[in-house]
Amino acid sequence: MDQTKIGGFISERRRANGWTQNQLAEMLGITNKAVSKWETGRSMPDLSLFPQLCNLLGITLNELFAGECIPEGNLREKTDEVLLEVITNWLGHNQWDEDVPPAAENALEVCGVSKVYGSGDAPTQAVKNVSFQIPRGSFTGIMGASGCGKTTLLHLIATIDKPTGGTVRISGRDVTALSESEAARFRREHLGFVFQEYNLLDTLTIYENIALALTVKAAPKDTIRKTVLDVSEKLGISSVLDQFPYEVSGGQRQRCACARALAADPDILLADEPTGALDSQAARQLLDTFSMLSREYGVTILMVTHDVLSASCCDRIFFMQDGEIRTSMSRNQENRQAFFAGILEKMAWMEEENRDVR
Repeated sequence: MDQTKIGGFISERRRANGWTQNQLAEMLGITNKAVSKWETGRSMPDLSLFPQLCNLLGITLNELFAGECIPEGNLREKTDEVLLEVITNWLGHNQWDEDVPPAAENALEVCGVSKVYGSGDAPTQAVKNVSFQIPRGSFTGIMGASGCGKTTLLHLIATIDKPTGGTVRISGRDVTALSESEAARFRREHLGFVFQEYNLLDTLTIYENIALALTVKAAPKDTIRKTVLDVSEKLGISSVLDQFPYEVSGGQRQRCACARALAADPDILLADEPTGALDSQAARQLLDTFSMLSREYGVTILMVTHDVLSASCCDRIFFMQDGEIRTSMSRNQENRQAFFAGILEKMAWMEEENRDVR
């Protein structure tokens, strides 16, 4: 069975009935998060929900598991009752567990990465032997002052620049070994970007800006529309899809940039100072959106920032200074306020150590 195809079929039938994910979830007595996971192919409905779901969507179990409508007379000998029995015997009464994450799967692995500019007597080492891993579905930050090397490191991870030494693996693939044309294709198909400046095209509507990422990938037209509507609903910008970037607020423009980055279903979302051009309220909304995307939809996010407030929204923070990762902090079960205070203490400790060295 193709879970992605099944998820797309559920989404298609839901929309055909004019329902939102919230409305379908309410009718089934489940959470909106569960419906979203079905429709993105990351989990399957509980066995007990199959009959009710099929009844609501106006399909048979055969059609659900085929991921498409079946013309009358085709495969009708496989009745719903037999199919349900086969599934029960195959899976037992413990069906797909949507809350079990992949075992030890990292979206990003950085190993011994260095970057040296120039040569001769005065080379500049911007990044020095950096190593870390980011689990899939986490929200991770790299924090440091201007000039510490964090943006250079992000460019190395993003295949925009090549490291002098070390390796970068994204979803298990060594991207440092890619040619320029292979790297360009990899960025297009596997990475999403959110920058401080929105990088939207003012001559295109919000809808068209989001759709552009899929058009470049030559996605089918019907798939483009469905994806744009889905991601816009998640990010709360459905009401402004027909407007131009200059007609909406800064926060809405940045959420449009996020939607464009997410539309292509990237392995990792890379954000470079994404709140830098936003007021405090819009910045808070964007950070809350990042947290929601990671927590509820399993999006892997790596954010570069110098702002403590932004950093406090992450699951983990790496502190960078003079091209090196000096230390790190994990949020664990701490609330945001406690994590914020811990970041300030860690920064004070780093500054104290730096003074002692001098």
